[in-house]
Amino acid sequence: MAQRVAYWFAFEASHFYHLPHLSPEENARLFGKAARHHGHNYHVQVVYRATPSQTPYDWETLAHATRQRIDAQFDHRCINREHPAFQTQLPTTENLALYLWRDLRETLGAPVESVCVHESEMLASTYAGASEPDAGGSSRPVIMMTRLYLFSAAHRLYNPQLSDAQNRALYGKCSNPHGHGHDYKLEITVRGVPDPITGMVMNITELDALVQAEVLAHLDHKFLNEETPPFDQIPPTSENLVAFIVARLQPHLQGVVRLAGVRLWETPRSAFEWQADE
Repeated sequence: MAQRVAYWFAFEASHFYHLPHLSPEENARLFGKAARHHGHNYHVQVVYRATPSQTPYDWETLAHATRQRIDAQFDHRCINREHPAFQTQLPTTENLALYLWRDLRETLGAPVESVCVHESEMLASTYAGASEPDAGGSSRPVIMMTRLYLFSAAHRLYNPQLSDAQNRALYGKCSNPHGHGHDYKLEITVRGVPDPITGMVMNITELDALVQAEVLAHLDHKFLNEETPPFDQIPPTSENLVAFIVARLQPHLQGVVRLAGVRLWETPRSAFEWQADE
């Protein structure tokens, strides 16, 4: 049985998105605020994987070496200007995750299974070694990019096919006729090969626009039972909300970029998730 061990690391760094063949105005249109020099408190999760046939690892020593390797390259630096690898490619979360996965495996000989780079609570990318051939037959990395969205909504867990007494017995106080509400957190994960120029699986502004039009416009600041079909006919449970979100987004994300996952946090203690079969 394989053994997996995960460690978290952190560093503070600045960066900006700028393509030299574009004007400042074109860069601003393409990358928005990210075209300006800014910074983040990055968090990196590294998952190591070892099999019983391998020599046992000293995980603490390996984690210490990983921390030193990451800090030496990124901590308190401007990534674009001070890291050689990112003077020729943009320091997107996708490119950072791919770089660290390769670098840690090659320089430390570490049994890295996956690397997830969190630029903020709102954006992260994960690389776990997957690849697929491009049109010319060359192998290209396949990366997962996750974007977090927030919305607030009211609902009542109520099935119109049941009596009020049956609904109360089934849903308890969540069946209050006047409804109740949540501040939902919605994680949308897309999967694909990063664009060789921008380093992005999907331009964030395009994903934001899609999620706003297809999901948030129908859910945010709504009483779902009364304002958002089909929840006038079926209970607006988080399970049904996830299915609704998948059905709204999946038709738009079936080409080069695919919908890979949807996770909905109803409260800090309860989350509901769908993952694509890939």
